[in-house]
Amino acid sequence: MTRTDIYEYDKKEKYPSTKNATIGILVVLGVFFGWGAYSLLRLWETYGPIFMSFIQGIGLPTLITQNVTSILVAIGAYIAFNILLALAAAWLAKTLGGKLIIIGAVMISVVAGAIILLPVMGGTMTIQQALTSAWIVGPMLLPVILVGLFYLLFRGRMRVADQIIRQVGKICLEKKGIFIPPLVSMVFTLLSAVMMGAIVFQFTPIQVLLGTEPLTVENGWPLAVGLVLYIFLTTFFFNLAYGTSSAMAYLYMRGRDASLGNGLRSSLGVIGALAVLSIFSVIIAIIRMIIRAVARKAGGVGRVAGNIADVGIAYLWMLINYFTIPVMIVERKSATQSIKRSAIMVKDNLVDVLIKETGVRLAFKVLAMILFIGFALAGGALGWIMTQDLFMTILVLIGFMILAAIPITLTLRTFDIIYVTLLYIYIRKETGEIKGKIAIPSSVMKKIDSVKP
Repeated sequence: MTRTDIYEYDKKEKYPSTKNATIGILVVLGVFFGWGAYSLLRLWETYGPIFMSFIQGIGLPTLITQNVTSILVAIGAYIAFNILLALAAAWLAKTLGGKLIIIGAVMISVVAGAIILLPVMGGTMTIQQALTSAWIVGPMLLPVILVGLFYLLFRGRMRVADQIIRQVGKICLEKKGIFIPPLVSMVFTLLSAVMMGAIVFQFTPIQVLLGTEPLTVENGWPLAVGLVLYIFLTTFFFNLAYGTSSAMAYLYMRGRDASLGNGLRSSLGVIGALAVLSIFSVIIAIIRMIIRAVARKAGGVGRVAGNIADVGIAYLWMLINYFTIPVMIVERKSATQSIKRSAIMVKDNLVDVLIKETGVRLAFKVLAMILFIGFALAGGALGWIMTQDLFMTILVLIGFMILAAIPITLTLRTFDIIYVTLLYIYIRKETGEIKGKIAIPSSVMKKIDSVKP
Protein backbone atom coordinates (compact mmCIF):
# COMPACT_ATOMS: atom_id res chain seq x y z
CA MET A 1 0.00 0.00 0.00
CA THR A 2 1.19 3.52 -0.72
CA ARG A 3 2.25 5.77 2.14
CA THR A 4 -1.00 7.74 2.00
CA ASP A 5 -4.35 6.27 1.04
CA ILE A 6 -7.93 7.48 1.51
CA TYR A 7 -8.60 4.10 3.11
CA GLU A 8 -6.38 5.20 6.00
CA TYR A 9 -7.94 8.67 6.12
CA ASP A 10 -11.40 7.11 6.26
CA LYS A 11 -10.38 4.77 9.08
CA LYS A 12 -9.16 7.77 11.08
CA GLU A 13 -12.29 9.72 10.03
CA LYS A 14 -10.12 12.72 9.27
CA TYR A 15 -9.60 14.02 5.74
CA PRO A 16 -6.95 16.59 4.77
CA SER A 17 -7.97 20.24 4.55
CA THR A 18 -7.23 22.34 1.45
CA LYS A 19 -8.87 25.64 2.38
CA ASN A 20 -6.68 27.91 0.25
CA ALA A 21 -7.19 25.93 -2.96
CA THR A 22 -10.93 25.82 -2.32
CA ILE A 23 -11.06 29.59 -1.86
CA GLY A 24 -9.14 30.06 -5.11
CA ILE A 25 -11.60 27.91 -7.05
CA LEU A 26 -14.55 29.76 -5.51
CA VAL A 27 -13.05 33.08 -6.57
CA VAL A 28 -12.68 31.92 -10.19
CA LEU A 29 -16.18 30.46 -10.09
CA GLY A 30 -17.55 33.72 -8.67
CA VAL A 31 -15.86 35.81 -11.35
CA PHE A 32 -17.22 33.66 -14.18
CA PHE A 33 -20.78 33.39 -12.89
CA GLY A 34 -20.84 37.04 -11.78
CA TRP A 35 -19.71 38.09 -15.24
CA GLY A 36 -22.26 35.74 -16.80
CA ALA A 37 -25.10 36.98 -14.59
CA TYR A 38 -24.24 40.60 -15.43
CA SER A 39 -24.24 39.73 -19.13
CA LEU A 40 -27.61 37.98 -18.83
CA LEU A 41 -29.06 41.02 -17.07
CA ARG A 42 -27.82 43.41 -19.75
CA LEU A 43 -29.12 41.14 -22.52
CA TRP A 44 -32.48 40.91 -20.77
CA GLU A 45 -32.71 44.71 -20.57
CA THR A 46 -32.22 44.82 -24.34
CA TYR A 47 -34.07 41.77 -25.59
CA GLY A 48 -36.34 40.87 -22.65
CA PRO A 49 -39.42 42.78 -23.89
CA ILE A 50 -39.08 41.19 -27.34
CA PHE A 51 -38.76 37.73 -25.79
CA MET A 52 -41.73 38.24 -23.47
CA SER A 53 -43.83 39.57 -26.35
CA PHE A 54 -43.08 36.42 -28.32
CA ILE A 55 -43.90 34.19 -25.33
CA GLN A 56 -47.19 36.02 -24.78
CA GLY A 57 -47.98 35.80 -28.47
CA ILE A 58 -47.82 32.00 -28.58
CA GLY A 59 -49.85 31.75 -25.36
CA LEU A 60 -47.22 29.87 -23.39
CA PRO A 61 -47.89 31.54 -19.97
CA THR A 62 -51.59 30.66 -20.21
CA LEU A 63 -50.79 27.11 -21.28
CA ILE A 64 -48.42 26.65 -18.34
CA THR A 65 -50.82 28.21 -15.84
CA GLN A 66 -53.67 25.96 -16.94
CA ASN A 67 -51.55 22.81 -16.83
CA VAL A 68 -49.28 23.29 -13.81
CA THR A 69 -50.28 19.98 -12.23
CA SER A 70 -49.84 18.03 -15.44
CA ILE A 71 -46.44 19.61 -16.08
CA LEU A 72 -45.24 18.80 -12.56
CA VAL A 73 -46.50 15.22 -12.89
CA ALA A 74 -44.77 14.89 -16.27
CA ILE A 75 -41.45 16.18 -14.83
CA GLY A 76 -41.76 13.80 -11.87
CA ALA A 77 -42.56 10.89 -14.17
CA TYR A 78 -39.59 11.76 -16.38
CA ILE A 79 -37.21 11.81 -13.39
CA ALA A 80 -38.65 8.56 -12.02
CA PHE A 81 -38.34 6.91 -15.43
CA ASN A 82 -34.71 8.05 -15.67
CA ILE A 83 -33.94 6.46 -12.31
CA LEU A 84 -35.77 3.27 -13.24
CA LEU A 85 -33.88 2.86 -16.52
CA ALA A 86 -30.51 3.62 -14.89
CA LEU A 87 -31.16 0.97 -12.24
CA ALA A 88 -32.32 -1.44 -14.95
CA ALA A 89 -29.02 -0.89 -16.79
CA ALA A 90 -27.12 -1.50 -13.54
CA TRP A 91 -29.07 -4.71 -12.95
CA LEU A 92 -28.28 -5.92 -16.46
CA ALA A 93 -24.59 -5.13 -15.95
CA LYS A 94 -24.57 -7.05 -12.65
CA THR A 95 -26.46 -9.99 -14.13
CA LEU A 96 -24.90 -10.36 -17.58
CA GLY A 97 -21.37 -9.02 -17.03
CA GLY A 98 -19.10 -10.01 -19.93
CA LYS A 99 -22.02 -11.47 -21.89
CA LEU A 100 -22.84 -7.87 -22.77
CA ILE A 101 -19.52 -7.72 -24.65
CA ILE A 102 -20.55 -10.70 -26.78
CA ILE A 103 -24.01 -9.23 -27.37
CA GLY A 104 -22.43 -5.94 -28.42
CA ALA A 105 -20.03 -7.68 -30.81
CA VAL A 106 -22.88 -9.63 -32.39
CA MET A 107 -25.02 -6.48 -32.65
CA ILE A 108 -22.28 -4.51 -34.43
CA SER A 109 -21.55 -7.46 -36.74
CA VAL A 110 -25.23 -7.71 -37.71
CA VAL A 111 -25.41 -3.96 -38.41
CA ALA A 112 -22.21 -4.09 -40.49
CA GLY A 113 -23.48 -7.10 -42.40
CA ALA A 114 -26.80 -5.38 -43.07
CA ILE A 115 -25.02 -2.32 -44.46
CA ILE A 116 -23.33 -4.56 -47.01
CA LEU A 117 -26.09 -7.06 -47.78
CA LEU A 118 -29.27 -4.95 -47.80
CA PRO A 119 -28.29 -2.92 -50.92
CA VAL A 120 -27.55 -6.22 -52.70
CA MET A 121 -30.86 -7.76 -51.63
CA GLY A 122 -32.66 -4.58 -52.64
CA GLY A 123 -31.07 -4.66 -56.07
CA THR A 124 -29.36 -1.27 -55.75
CA MET A 125 -25.84 -2.79 -55.74
CA THR A 126 -24.16 -5.83 -57.16
CA ILE A 127 -22.22 -8.25 -54.96
CA GLN A 128 -18.96 -6.97 -56.46
CA GLN A 129 -19.91 -3.35 -55.72
CA ALA A 130 -20.89 -4.29 -52.16
CA LEU A 131 -17.58 -6.05 -51.56
CA THR A 132 -15.71 -3.09 -53.03
CA SER A 133 -17.43 -0.72 -50.62
CA ALA A 134 -17.09 -3.10 -47.64
CA TRP A 135 -14.15 -1.03 -46.34
CA ILE A 136 -16.73 1.45 -45.07
CA VAL A 137 -17.72 -0.93 -42.24
CA GLY A 138 -14.09 -1.65 -41.34
CA PRO A 139 -13.96 0.88 -38.46
CA MET A 140 -17.19 -0.61 -37.10
CA LEU A 141 -15.80 -4.14 -37.11
CA LEU A 142 -12.36 -3.28 -35.69
CA PRO A 143 -13.53 -3.47 -32.04
CA VAL A 144 -15.27 -6.77 -32.80
CA ILE A 145 -12.07 -8.22 -34.30
CA LEU A 146 -10.04 -7.03 -31.32
CA VAL A 147 -12.54 -8.55 -28.89
CA GLY A 148 -12.22 -11.87 -30.69
CA LEU A 149 -8.43 -11.71 -30.37
CA PHE A 150 -8.67 -10.81 -26.68
CA TYR A 151 -10.92 -13.81 -25.99
CA LEU A 152 -8.45 -16.00 -27.84
CA LEU A 153 -5.21 -14.66 -26.32
CA PHE A 154 -6.17 -13.08 -22.99
CA ARG A 155 -9.00 -15.13 -21.50
CA GLY A 156 -7.96 -14.19 -17.98
CA ARG A 157 -8.10 -10.48 -18.71
CA MET A 158 -11.52 -10.89 -20.33
CA ARG A 159 -12.68 -12.63 -17.16
CA VAL A 160 -11.42 -9.65 -15.19
CA ALA A 161 -13.52 -7.40 -17.47
CA ASP A 162 -16.54 -9.64 -16.87
CA GLN A 163 -16.18 -9.35 -13.09
CA ILE A 164 -15.61 -5.59 -13.20
CA ILE A 165 -18.77 -5.06 -15.27
CA ARG A 166 -20.72 -7.09 -12.70
CA GLN A 167 -19.20 -5.07 -9.86
CA VAL A 168 -20.09 -1.81 -11.65
CA GLY A 169 -23.72 -2.89 -11.72
CA LYS A 170 -23.63 -4.03 -8.09
CA ILE A 171 -22.15 -0.76 -6.84
CA CYS A 172 -24.69 1.32 -8.76
CA LEU A 173 -27.56 -0.72 -7.32
CA GLU A 174 -26.28 -0.54 -3.74
CA LYS A 175 -24.87 3.01 -3.80
CA LYS A 176 -27.31 4.98 -5.91
CA GLY A 177 -25.77 8.25 -4.72
CA ILE A 178 -22.80 7.49 -6.96
CA PHE A 179 -24.87 8.88 -9.87
CA ILE A 180 -25.23 12.29 -8.20
CA PRO A 181 -21.73 13.77 -8.84
CA PRO A 182 -21.85 13.16 -12.62
CA LEU A 183 -25.41 14.55 -12.68
CA VAL A 184 -24.34 17.72 -10.86
CA SER A 185 -21.43 18.05 -13.29
CA MET A 186 -23.82 17.82 -16.26
CA VAL A 187 -26.12 20.49 -14.76
CA PHE A 188 -23.13 22.73 -14.04
CA THR A 189 -21.92 22.34 -17.63
CA LEU A 190 -25.34 23.40 -18.90
CA LEU A 191 -25.45 26.47 -16.64
CA SER A 192 -21.88 27.36 -17.61
CA ALA A 193 -22.79 27.15 -21.30
CA VAL A 194 -25.63 29.63 -20.70
CA MET A 195 -23.25 32.01 -18.90
CA MET A 196 -20.64 31.61 -21.63
CA GLY A 197 -23.21 32.37 -24.32
CA ALA A 198 -24.37 35.47 -22.46
CA ILE A 199 -20.79 36.76 -22.11
CA VAL A 200 -20.06 36.21 -25.81
CA PHE A 201 -23.27 37.86 -27.06
CA GLN A 202 -23.00 40.80 -24.67
CA PHE A 203 -19.35 41.69 -25.16
CA THR A 204 -18.48 40.47 -28.68
CA PRO A 205 -19.65 42.71 -31.55
CA ILE A 206 -22.39 41.10 -33.62
CA GLN A 207 -20.39 41.77 -36.79
CA VAL A 208 -17.58 39.60 -35.44
CA LEU A 209 -20.00 36.81 -34.56
CA LEU A 210 -21.48 36.96 -38.06
CA GLY A 211 -18.01 36.93 -39.63
CA THR A 212 -18.35 40.28 -41.39
CA GLU A 213 -15.56 41.80 -39.28
CA PRO A 214 -12.22 40.17 -38.38
CA LEU A 215 -11.58 38.92 -34.86
CA THR A 216 -8.94 41.03 -33.13
CA VAL A 217 -7.44 41.28 -29.66
CA GLU A 218 -9.55 44.37 -28.93
CA ASN A 219 -12.91 42.86 -29.87
CA GLY A 220 -12.12 39.23 -29.11
CA TRP A 221 -10.72 39.32 -25.58
CA PRO A 222 -14.13 38.68 -23.91
CA LEU A 223 -14.58 35.62 -26.11
CA ALA A 224 -11.07 34.35 -25.30
CA VAL A 225 -11.26 34.97 -21.55
CA GLY A 226 -14.79 33.61 -21.27
CA LEU A 227 -13.87 30.52 -23.26
CA VAL A 228 -10.80 29.79 -21.10
CA LEU A 229 -12.84 30.21 -17.90
CA TYR A 230 -15.62 28.02 -19.32
CA ILE A 231 -13.26 25.20 -20.33
CA PHE A 232 -11.41 25.36 -17.02
CA LEU A 233 -14.50 25.35 -14.79
CA THR A 234 -16.42 22.68 -16.69
CA THR A 235 -13.31 20.48 -16.80
CA PHE A 236 -12.62 21.09 -13.12
CA PHE A 237 -16.15 20.21 -12.02
CA PHE A 238 -16.12 17.12 -14.23
CA ASN A 239 -12.85 16.09 -12.56
CA LEU A 240 -14.31 16.84 -9.12
CA ALA A 241 -17.39 14.74 -9.91
CA TYR A 242 -15.19 11.98 -11.33
CA GLY A 243 -13.07 12.02 -8.18
CA THR A 244 -16.11 11.91 -5.89
CA SER A 245 -17.70 8.91 -7.60
CA SER A 246 -14.28 7.24 -7.93
CA ALA A 247 -13.64 7.66 -4.20
CA MET A 248 -17.07 6.19 -3.41
CA ALA A 249 -16.31 3.15 -5.56
CA TYR A 250 -12.88 2.70 -3.96
CA LEU A 251 -14.20 2.99 -0.40
CA TYR A 252 -16.97 0.52 -1.24
CA MET A 253 -14.46 -2.00 -2.55
CA ARG A 254 -12.34 -1.58 0.58
CA GLY A 255 -15.31 -2.18 2.86
CA ARG A 256 -15.59 1.42 4.10
CA ASP A 257 -18.52 3.84 4.17
CA ALA A 258 -18.96 4.78 0.52
CA SER A 259 -21.24 7.73 1.25
CA LEU A 260 -21.55 10.78 -0.97
CA GLY A 261 -20.08 12.90 1.83
CA ASN A 262 -16.96 10.75 2.15
CA GLY A 263 -16.53 10.73 -1.61
CA LEU A 264 -16.76 14.53 -1.75
CA ARG A 265 -14.33 14.95 1.14
CA SER A 266 -11.88 12.69 -0.69
CA SER A 267 -12.08 14.87 -3.81
CA LEU A 268 -11.83 18.12 -1.89
CA GLY A 269 -8.70 16.75 -0.23
CA VAL A 270 -6.88 17.02 -3.58
CA ILE A 271 -8.77 20.01 -4.97
CA GLY A 272 -5.51 21.82 -5.80
CA ALA A 273 -4.24 18.87 -7.84
CA LEU A 274 -7.61 18.63 -9.62
CA ALA A 275 -7.34 22.33 -10.49
CA VAL A 276 -3.81 21.89 -11.89
CA LEU A 277 -4.98 18.91 -13.96
CA SER A 278 -7.81 21.09 -15.30
CA ILE A 279 -5.31 23.79 -16.26
CA PHE A 280 -3.30 21.19 -18.19
CA SER A 281 -6.52 20.18 -19.96
CA VAL A 282 -7.22 23.82 -20.87
CA ILE A 283 -3.76 24.09 -22.43
CA ILE A 284 -4.35 20.92 -24.44
CA ALA A 285 -7.75 22.24 -25.56
CA ILE A 286 -6.23 25.52 -26.71
CA ILE A 287 -3.49 23.70 -28.63
CA ARG A 288 -6.13 21.57 -30.35
CA MET A 289 -8.19 24.67 -31.26
CA ILE A 290 -5.11 26.30 -32.79
CA ILE A 291 -4.34 23.14 -34.78
CA ARG A 292 -7.92 22.98 -36.09
CA ALA A 293 -7.86 26.67 -37.05
CA VAL A 294 -4.58 26.28 -38.93
CA ALA A 295 -5.86 23.11 -40.60
CA ARG A 296 -9.03 24.85 -41.83
CA LYS A 297 -6.98 27.61 -43.43
CA ALA A 298 -4.47 25.18 -44.95
CA GLY A 299 -7.05 23.04 -46.75
CA GLY A 300 -6.30 19.85 -48.68
CA VAL A 301 -3.50 17.74 -47.23
CA GLY A 302 -2.90 20.28 -44.48
CA ARG A 303 -6.48 19.94 -43.26
CA VAL A 304 -6.21 16.14 -43.19
CA ALA A 305 -2.89 16.30 -41.34
CA GLY A 306 -4.31 18.82 -38.88
CA ASN A 307 -7.37 16.67 -38.18
CA ILE A 308 -5.16 13.62 -37.61
CA ALA A 309 -2.95 15.63 -35.24
CA ASP A 310 -6.01 16.94 -33.38
CA VAL A 311 -7.50 13.48 -32.88
CA GLY A 312 -4.09 12.01 -32.02
CA ILE A 313 -3.43 14.60 -29.30
CA ALA A 314 -6.91 14.07 -27.81
CA TYR A 315 -6.53 10.29 -27.74
CA LEU A 316 -3.00 10.41 -26.36
CA TRP A 317 -4.04 12.82 -23.59
CA MET A 318 -6.95 10.55 -22.72
CA LEU A 319 -4.70 7.49 -22.64
CA ILE A 320 -2.00 9.13 -20.52
CA ASN A 321 -4.61 10.29 -17.99
CA TYR A 322 -6.54 7.03 -17.92
CA PHE A 323 -5.90 6.42 -14.21
CA THR A 324 -4.85 9.95 -13.22
CA ILE A 325 -7.89 10.84 -11.12
CA PRO A 326 -8.15 7.50 -9.26
CA VAL A 327 -4.42 7.75 -8.49
CA MET A 328 -4.80 11.36 -7.36
CA ILE A 329 -7.84 10.64 -5.19
CA VAL A 330 -6.70 7.37 -3.63
CA GLU A 331 -2.95 7.94 -3.28
CA ARG A 332 -3.10 11.68 -2.59
CA LYS A 333 -0.56 12.56 -5.29
CA SER A 334 -0.01 15.84 -7.13
CA ALA A 335 -1.22 16.35 -10.70
CA THR A 336 2.18 15.70 -12.31
CA GLN A 337 2.86 12.68 -10.09
CA SER A 338 -0.58 11.26 -10.85
CA ILE A 339 -0.13 11.73 -14.61
CA LYS A 340 3.24 9.96 -14.52
CA ARG A 341 1.84 7.14 -12.41
CA SER A 342 -1.17 6.80 -14.73
CA ALA A 343 1.03 6.64 -17.83
CA ILE A 344 3.14 3.87 -16.28
CA MET A 345 0.04 1.90 -15.26
CA VAL A 346 -1.39 2.20 -18.78
CA LYS A 347 1.91 1.01 -20.30
CA ASP A 348 2.10 -1.98 -17.96
CA ASN A 349 -1.58 -2.90 -18.35
CA LEU A 350 -2.28 -1.90 -21.95
CA VAL A 351 -4.31 -5.03 -22.68
CA ASP A 352 -6.77 -4.23 -19.89
CA VAL A 353 -7.12 -0.66 -21.15
CA LEU A 354 -7.71 -1.83 -24.73
CA ILE A 355 -10.31 -4.32 -23.53
CA LYS A 356 -12.10 -1.47 -21.77
CA GLU A 357 -11.97 0.77 -24.84
CA THR A 358 -13.19 -1.96 -27.21
CA GLY A 359 -15.07 -4.82 -25.58
CA VAL A 360 -16.42 -3.03 -22.51
CA ARG A 361 -17.38 -0.04 -24.65
CA LEU A 362 -19.41 -2.45 -26.81
CA ALA A 363 -21.09 -3.74 -23.64
CA PHE A 364 -21.98 -0.22 -22.56
CA LYS A 365 -23.33 0.52 -26.05
CA VAL A 366 -25.75 -2.37 -25.57
CA LEU A 367 -26.95 -0.79 -22.34
CA ALA A 368 -27.25 2.58 -24.09
CA MET A 369 -29.33 0.97 -26.82
CA ILE A 370 -31.63 -0.59 -24.21
CA LEU A 371 -32.09 2.80 -22.52
CA PHE A 372 -32.78 4.42 -25.89
CA ILE A 373 -35.36 1.80 -26.86
CA GLY A 374 -36.98 2.10 -23.43
CA PHE A 375 -37.39 5.86 -23.86
CA ALA A 376 -38.69 5.46 -27.42
CA LEU A 377 -41.31 2.90 -26.36
CA ALA A 378 -42.38 5.02 -23.40
CA GLY A 379 -42.70 8.09 -25.64
CA GLY A 380 -44.68 6.22 -28.25
CA ALA A 381 -47.04 4.73 -25.66
CA LEU A 382 -47.55 8.06 -23.89
CA GLY A 383 -48.13 9.90 -27.16
CA TRP A 384 -50.77 7.43 -28.31
CA ILE A 385 -52.56 7.36 -24.93
CA MET A 386 -52.69 11.16 -24.76
CA THR A 387 -53.61 11.98 -28.37
CA GLN A 388 -54.81 8.86 -30.21
CA ASP A 389 -53.18 10.54 -33.22
CA LEU A 390 -50.37 8.91 -35.17
CA PHE A 391 -48.63 12.17 -36.12
CA MET A 392 -48.66 13.52 -32.55
CA THR A 393 -47.52 10.12 -31.27
CA ILE A 394 -44.52 10.29 -33.58
CA LEU A 395 -43.72 13.82 -32.37
CA VAL A 396 -43.87 12.73 -28.71
CA LEU A 397 -41.75 9.68 -29.54
CA ILE A 398 -39.11 11.89 -31.20
CA GLY A 399 -39.15 14.20 -28.18
CA PHE A 400 -38.55 11.26 -25.84
CA MET A 401 -35.73 10.00 -28.06
CA ILE A 402 -34.05 13.42 -27.72
CA LEU A 403 -34.60 13.43 -23.94
CA ALA A 404 -33.02 9.95 -23.78
CA ALA A 405 -29.61 11.58 -24.27
CA ILE A 406 -29.63 12.79 -20.64
CA PRO A 407 -30.03 9.44 -18.83
CA ILE A 408 -27.86 7.63 -21.36
CA THR A 409 -25.00 10.11 -20.94
CA LEU A 410 -25.35 10.10 -17.15
CA THR A 411 -25.49 6.30 -16.85
CA LEU A 412 -22.60 5.58 -19.20
CA ARG A 413 -20.44 8.33 -17.70
CA THR A 414 -20.99 6.88 -14.23
CA PHE A 415 -20.31 3.33 -15.45
CA ASP A 416 -17.08 4.53 -17.09
CA ILE A 417 -15.87 6.20 -13.88
CA ILE A 418 -16.59 3.14 -11.76
CA TYR A 419 -15.09 0.71 -14.27
CA VAL A 420 -11.78 2.59 -14.52
CA THR A 421 -11.62 2.88 -10.73
CA LEU A 422 -12.24 -0.84 -10.27
CA LEU A 423 -9.65 -1.68 -12.92
CA TYR A 424 -7.20 0.51 -11.01
CA ILE A 425 -8.00 -1.47 -7.84
CA TYR A 426 -7.56 -4.82 -9.64
CA ILE A 427 -4.17 -3.73 -10.92
CA ARG A 428 -2.98 -2.59 -7.50
CA LYS A 429 -4.32 -5.79 -5.94
CA GLU A 430 -2.43 -7.90 -8.46
CA THR A 431 0.83 -6.07 -7.85
CA GLY A 432 0.44 -6.44 -4.10
CA GLU A 433 0.06 -2.72 -3.36
CA ILE A 434 -3.30 -3.35 -1.71
CA LYS A 435 -2.80 -5.86 1.09
CA GLY A 436 -6.22 -5.71 2.69
CA LYS A 437 -9.48 -7.22 1.56
CA ILE A 438 -11.48 -5.96 -1.37
CA ALA A 439 -15.11 -6.69 -2.16
CA ILE A 440 -14.32 -9.53 -4.56
CA PRO A 441 -14.81 -13.14 -3.46
CA SER A 442 -11.51 -15.02 -3.20
CA SER A 443 -13.04 -17.80 -5.31
CA VAL A 444 -13.53 -15.33 -8.14
CA MET A 445 -9.93 -14.10 -7.86
CA LYS A 446 -8.69 -17.70 -8.00
CA LYS A 447 -10.74 -18.37 -11.14
CA ILE A 448 -9.29 -15.26 -12.75
CA ASP A 449 -5.75 -16.21 -11.78
CA SER A 450 -6.18 -19.77 -13.05
CA VAL A 451 -6.74 -18.70 -16.68
CA LYS A 452 -4.34 -15.78 -16.94
CA PRO A 453 -1.85 -16.16 -19.79
